[in-house]
Amino acid sequence: MIQRRSFRPIASSALFLAGALLVSGCVQFQPAMLYSGMEAAPVPERPRTLSLAAEPIIFDDQTDDTIWFQDDARCTQGEVTSDVVYAGQRAVAVSWNRNADGCEWAGFGIGWDGWAGKDLSELLPYAAIEMHVRSKEGTMYGLPIVLTFEDYSGGMGFAYTGNGYFERSVIDEDWQKVTVPLANFDNEIENLDITNVKQLMFELQGSGSIYMDEVKLIFYEEQEQEPWLVEEPRPDPTALPIQLFDDSFINDNGWGLVSDGCQTVELTDADPSTGSAALHLRWDLSPDLCYQGSMGVSWDKWYPIDMTEVVEQTAIQFDVRLTSGTSQSIPLRFGIEDYNRQFSGAKLDGSYTESGRFTSEWQTVTIPLVNLRGGGFQLAAAPATTGNVAEPQGRADWGNVKQLIIYMDEAGEVLLDNIRLVEIN
Repeated sequence: MIQRRSFRPIASSALFLAGALLVSGCVQFQPAMLYSGMEAAPVPERPRTLSLAAEPIIFDDQTDDTIWFQDDARCTQGEVTSDVVYAGQRAVAVSWNRNADGCEWAGFGIGWDGWAGKDLSELLPYAAIEMHVRSKEGTMYGLPIVLTFEDYSGGMGFAYTGNGYFERSVIDEDWQKVTVPLANFDNEIENLDITNVKQLMFELQGSGSIYMDEVKLIFYEEQEQEPWLVEEPRPDPTALPIQLFDDSFINDNGWGLVSDGCQTVELTDADPSTGSAALHLRWDLSPDLCYQGSMGVSWDKWYPIDMTEVVEQTAIQFDVRLTSGTSQSIPLRFGIEDYNRQFSGAKLDGSYTESGRFTSEWQTVTIPLVNLRGGGFQLAAAPATTGNVAEPQGRADWGNVKQLIIYMDEAGEVLLDNIRLVEIN
């Protein structure tokens, strides 16, 4: 078995560096200039081919002394094998247990290009290490390997092979690519001379058992990641008119469509004011367990809304009708709640309609926001009943608006439709 050419565990020099500084009592800080007068090193030009900068093949079937394995079988067992390969004639087979007694290090290395010193400086922004990996048996939910470049003075640069470099989410018994960009190596903490790289080492953490094949340098430039969840741009929440309900709540951000012993709020397609559906509200708060019927809607996806500039020219407007008869008022209150649960509202009175009363015909109600008043509605603490909430008290903060909210008092039945915020003179 071929012996490794050099050995310097990362843990002994890099990972303990911070601890050494903390326990030292004689650390001194020197004054530093904010500007040194030195310009940043220019980004090298992308070479036309990788081979013009460095030998790109790191492992491809070789069995010579450019590949070595740790000689402590308690920690690492490795070989070049023809039993299982991705391509060509041979692959690397390695099993390890860094947690075994006496194992301070586990791993192997490849001094590719005949152990020649390799200048990778031109490749840092443009290349990656690509390797094909599979498990010997079963599934591994990570690949605990620190890829480590070592130079001829003992300096090191390293990168951990996290799951983000995998072609798939796990390592299993099917071959897959693992691609680690050179730009992601930390070359500073161990003072790697990237112009004189001796070898690529594989420092093995934890335990595992894998095959590895076709290790090489490839051209690679980071692609801009497309976010997996893209939020659509939000329209201006003060640009009137804003439709809060018309067949459904805006952005599906309404609540209170429930049926329990105190209130029933549901959609109905029987004679809507507009569109194909209206809201049918029925409630009775006389039972002892019933405290307060309520429903509401946010029109900016539950973001706080600043309405201070538009409050004086804004009104709540909606269509309403009774199921039968006529009435001068309906035991409903419409209002605005802020994120401190302060409420400003107005009782639904016929004065907000053109006819001055409510009937079984659709009528339009317009309630200016300046007519909303805070306070005066607070009751005792609410029992825990489905769909009912304790009501806030006070005047809403127009710079921190949460939602339009509708409170149901006493008992009643009504249909609502075409709920919106509109501009008034």
